Amino acid sequence: MRSRTLLAAMPIVFLGAGYASAQDRTTVTACETLIATRRIDAATGPAREAPEAGCRQIARADIGTVEQRALIGGAPYECMTVAGAGRCLWVVP
Repeated sequence: MRSRTLLAAMPIVFLGAGYASAQDRTTVTACETLIATRRIDAATGPAREAPEAGCRQIARADIGTVEQRALIGGAPYECMTVAGAGRCLWVVP
C-alpha cells in the first residue's frame, strides 16, 4: 500500500517550472523547513538556484515515503523521509 502512495505522490513532488535547469535527473533539492522550500519554489531564474539555509541537493534514490503533507495556495508540498537525514525533508517541486 505504501508503494502505491509513494508512486502516486511522485509526479506531484517533481513538477515545476524550471525544474530541468535547477536540478538534474538524479538529484532534488530538499529543505529542513517548509518556508525555505516555498522560497525556492516561488523564485524564478537565477534566484531559484541560489542557496537557501537548510537546503541541499539529495539523491533521488535516497527519498523514501511521505511523512507530512501541506497544501498552500493550491500547491502541494510533501515532507519525505530521506536516508540518513534523521527526519523528513521538504522536497522542492
